[in-house]
Amino acid sequence: MFKKIISVIILIVLIISILFAISPIFVPKWITGGDNYITNIVRGFYAEKDNSLDVIFMGNSDLYRGLSPVTLWDEYGIASYSYTSPGQRAWTAYYVLLDALRSQKPNIIVFNMDEIQSTNQSSESCYRKAFDNMQLSSVKIRALMDRAYKISLSDRLSYIFPILRYHSRINDLTSDDFKYAYGYKEYENKGLDLIANVKSYDGGSSYMDDKGETYEFPEKTKKYIDKIVSTCKKEGIELILTEIPSADSWSYAKSQAISKYAKENNLKFIDCNLLLDEIGIDWTHDTADGGDHLNVYGAEKVSKYLGKYLKNNYTLPDRRKDGNYASWFDASKKYHQNVQNDIEREN
Repeated sequence: MFKKIISVIILIVLIISILFAISPIFVPKWITGGDNYITNIVRGFYAEKDNSLDVIFMGNSDLYRGLSPVTLWDEYGIASYSYTSPGQRAWTAYYVLLDALRSQKPNIIVFNMDEIQSTNQSSESCYRKAFDNMQLSSVKIRALMDRAYKISLSDRLSYIFPILRYHSRINDLTSDDFKYAYGYKEYENKGLDLIANVKSYDGGSSYMDDKGETYEFPEKTKKYIDKIVSTCKKEGIELILTEIPSADSWSYAKSQAISKYAKENNLKFIDCNLLLDEIGIDWTHDTADGGDHLNVYGAEKVSKYLGKYLKNNYTLPDRRKDGNYASWFDASKKYHQNVQNDIEREN
């Protein structure tokens, strides 16, 4: 009887090991542009050397379209990364933060507040893009067990064993599925979802006019933003709240609500939507989709502004003088080539 029990246990362990081993092959590889850059963004984060990032940017697509860490490197020598995901909700952001802190101890976290207004569930695609690429750890398991995610038990298990969800892809596997299944490669864009497309927004800054409206901070999202604030304070990390320019999703009322929250929690809040002229945002040129997200032209402007602010107000080393960051110069060269290639494609 004892031998049978041992045999069953060994068989179970073997099956689980096989599932873990082959699942990465079946996970879709989102590497072809747009939100599909997310495999490179998440897996590229793990390729960064432990405790090498001084600043980590967090948030949803507004951030990964609107912030260029390489620009911060070029201009100020700041080693930063945008660890983000599309359609992100506050409850996902909290666990992304915990995951980031497993390998990095940044001086500063800059968190984009756009997602505070989203209290509904994100799409399966957005959850998949965040968690299918996240390393298996106690943080990931805690996230998937959180009741904030309104998904079935079988779906929760499929995030741990993705092959349960993607086994039907067996006939569609390509060389990329094997190439990107294992290991982590440094991502030269450092988290930026690079896009040079221009689709103008004609409303100027009128979306930030005071219309006499008020905005209530949703309790569901506030719960997890509070957790982010508490975690940063506990870890001795300076937390800065920001809002990347987005004419489509932001308003003066939301800005005032976040400003109030920041003051109550002794945090700095930088609303770039109120600084369009200082930053130099031109809505006829610096947006990729009519005012919802910035393009690379707008992202570089925002990055120069925020980089200058960080350099002037915090003690951050210039890593360009540090030999341990030699690979960042190569990343910068590749990034600028990527920008040029994207511009040429759009033209």
